[in-house]
Amino acid sequence: RAFVLAHPGRYAATIGVEPSGPDDPLATAGQRLLGAFMAVLRGYEIPASDVDHALRMLRSLCHGFATLQADNGFQWSADIDESFEWLITFADRGLRAM
Repeated sequence: RAFVLAHPGRYAATIGVEPSGPDDPLATAGQRLLGAFMAVLRGYEIPASDVDHALRMLRSLCHGFATLQADNGFQWSADIDESFEWLITFADRGLRAM
């Protein structure tokens, strides 16, 4: 979220772009992000057949929240950080229920 808020245009430019090769900084950053999400998922008993779905869910949750926040899409009175914590708790409960 912090990177998206600090660099919304730079973040948006990475969506849907294929790295030019394994040494492309975009590939390196993508692998770091994937590694972070995989580390989170290792804490859950997710069947191997569902890992891709779980990765897409986590990425969608984080991407959606961060881009909405960067675009000033949350104009209600509730604290944004509290809302993000609520989202993470919700995802955690869903992953534990698998």
